[in-house]
Amino acid sequence: MRRTGIWLSVIALLLAAGWTVWQRVPSLAIAEWDAAGDGWRIVAYDWAGLLYLWPLALACILGGFFLFGIAFAWSYDWARNADHREQLARLTRECDQAHAEAEARVTRREQAAQEAQARAEQIRLAALQAEQQAHAQTQTAAAHAEHYRLRARNAICAAERIKRKSTRSEP
Repeated sequence: MRRTGIWLSVIALLLAAGWTVWQRVPSLAIAEWDAAGDGWRIVAYDWAGLLYLWPLALACILGGFFLFGIAFAWSYDWARNADHREQLARLTRECDQAHAEAEARVTRREQAAQEAQARAEQIRLAALQAEQQAHAQTQTAAAHAEHYRLRARNAICAAERIKRKSTRSEP
């Protein structure tokens, strides 16, 4: 993101320099001292004056490109490092967030497993209790059945005794 800002700054600087040269060169005048005459004499003006200044213009252009290259390389490296630091911080935050979410999911799943295990244990205990209760009821029912069977047998035997007694006493 900062690299884009550096490129935009470079373009703005070049446009400003070009505009400044475009505004200043038409008022440029090159004069030289006339030793034989009465002083300064204008040699060239406007854009034609640049031909007389080519060594100075070349030195300024080369020096400017050199200084601009150094400043641009430094600022581009700074911007790239800043982008990398920002990206590293963002990725670290995302990684930490993903770890926290994963730990939360593991905790929720462990808690759900513990709750399911507790429910299963409760169901197992309830089934065991129901089995014991059914066994007790079966034993009670068997005891009652045996008791009623004995009572029925006693009643049958008593009825037979009464019947035998009544058949003996009738003749």
